[in-house]
Amino acid sequence: MSDRLRYITLMSSLPHIGRIFTEHGTGLSKFRLEERLKLLRPDDRKLLDRVIGVTAWTGVGQYRTDAEIIALARSVMAELDDHPTLQALVQGRMETRTIIAALRRRRDGAADPGDVASWGFGRWCRRIQENWSDPGFGLSHFMPWVAEADQHLRSGNHIALERLVLTQAFTQIDRLASGHDFDFEAVVVYVLRWIIVERWSLYSTAKAAERLRKLLAEALSTAPRTAIPPADRAASQEARP
Repeated sequence: MSDRLRYITLMSSLPHIGRIFTEHGTGLSKFRLEERLKLLRPDDRKLLDRVIGVTAWTGVGQYRTDAEIIALARSVMAELDDHPTLQALVQGRMETRTIIAALRRRRDGAADPGDVASWGFGRWCRRIQENWSDPGFGLSHFMPWVAEADQHLRSGNHIALERLVLTQAFTQIDRLASGHDFDFEAVVVYVLRWIIVERWSLYSTAKAAERLRKLLAEALSTAPRTAIPPADRAASQEARP
């Protein structure tokens, strides 16, 4: 099977992914997605997994230091020389990660960023270095979400921060997806969208379950105790040994 036909067949078999934060969800289970991805050549699948490993939260979570993640990103970008769109996608995701890392460092009391190159990646390292005390690191005039993320982080509104970061990731993918419908880039874009939508769906499910547990606990703690009628109470006492 030619690559062109392979990508057309694969993309045609994948259902539309709903917008993030909607009820539609992914429209496809992880098992079914993996079945579809078997159409990829082994080298394509390996490259897809490498991109996932450096862009998905579950992927970078296995690394212990920022230096390891930065080295991984550079390695993956070198492997993507034939796919400039995916290089831009990896760079954009790493730059977002750097901004969030900087916000957390400042929130935790860092008076200065230190050696940004040791923990940051991409175009904004110098801007962060020079504008450490500015809420948006001097980026707010074209990236207003940075100052908003700072507010959510300082107020401890982690749900709003999660939603904002996922929105930015989804927007980055949408911007870079233009012109890719039935090629390898289209497959990678689809999978990364799927991962983001699934993450929010699972996150929302967990929140809903926690709310339900709290409601049940409150209901049980405030429910009136059912009084035992006098006759039944007497019978119960007579039945005791």
